[in-house]
Amino acid sequence: MTAELSAPRARAAPEAFAQNGLRRAVGHGSGKESTVGHGSGIESTVGHGSGKESTLGHGSGVESTVPPVPPPRRDGRTERAGQPPPVRRDRAAVITQAGRADAGLAAQLAHQRLVTLELQRAILPLHDKPFLLPGLRAAMRYLPASTDSRVGGDWYITAEMPAGLVLIAIGDVGGHGLPAAAGMARLRGAMAGLAITGSPPGQLLGWMNDLVHHVAPEHTASLMAGYFYPASRTLTWAQAGHPPPVLVRGARATPLEAPDGILLGAANEAYQTATLRLFRGDLLILYSDGLIERRDRPLDEGLAKLCTAVQGVADPERAIAAALHTLGPTAPEDDTCVVALRVL
Repeated sequence: MTAELSAPRARAAPEAFAQNGLRRAVGHGSGKESTVGHGSGIESTVGHGSGKESTLGHGSGVESTVPPVPPPRRDGRTERAGQPPPVRRDRAAVITQAGRADAGLAAQLAHQRLVTLELQRAILPLHDKPFLLPGLRAAMRYLPASTDSRVGGDWYITAEMPAGLVLIAIGDVGGHGLPAAAGMARLRGAMAGLAITGSPPGQLLGWMNDLVHHVAPEHTASLMAGYFYPASRTLTWAQAGHPPPVLVRGARATPLEAPDGILLGAANEAYQTATLRLFRGDLLILYSDGLIERRDRPLDEGLAKLCTAVQGVADPERAIAAALHTLGPTAPEDDTCVVALRVL
């Protein structure tokens, strides 16, 4: 169907199109055409059903091809022409990628734990059976933390010195993983070297404190160290923020009264030395805080449980077994070192 308009209406048609952004369609689905304004050079051919295009302004040299309307999406909305469809994230692929990342992290932590344990084993002597020292029968147990990559910096020394004395030390470097293991190696080596001088335990701990302050300021550490004199069965010792040894004598088990001393690396203060006369059959138990410390109980309660567990037990192996049985497995957050020394 063809409809001719007068010149004024023909001139108004492009303005209406520009203002409203609309094009008048005639005969949708019929295949018929409608031409508007032949005299003005504007021609509109409509025939959507026939697949024909609409051309404007043949006389002006401007053509506009109306793009086809995109089909609706599954959600009922229509995507805009010229814009890419939204990215649809595959939930299964996201879950798979996250799983691979978790597996990679777990493997990395397991490798770090293995390296840390190997470093400890290379530096820290572990004894499966009791062993003898001048005037002492000793046993020890080391239990790593049960949580992956949480291996700590517990260490000990039981060694004969050139003068016939026995160096006894147990310490715990703050932190976990490779940094703590490296700190443990540094402090253990320094303790063994300084003890060769035969200086009093309080002086040794003062030097160790200087070492932590100037060489490893990122660490703090606890330490108990002393000498056992076999001829007189005497123990001289000092401590730096470490749990006190437990003395088992006959049917009783009591913690020793600790001399003054704060954590290594915490401050520049003097460390006091204490002296204890021991007797044949006495048992000393040295340990790190992982044995008695738990989040759900105070340290004093753990120490009381330890004394109850080992009272009346004179054999080093049996005492360690009783302590571990009563106090339960090592805390998941920390490792544990226990050394038992029986006076001969």
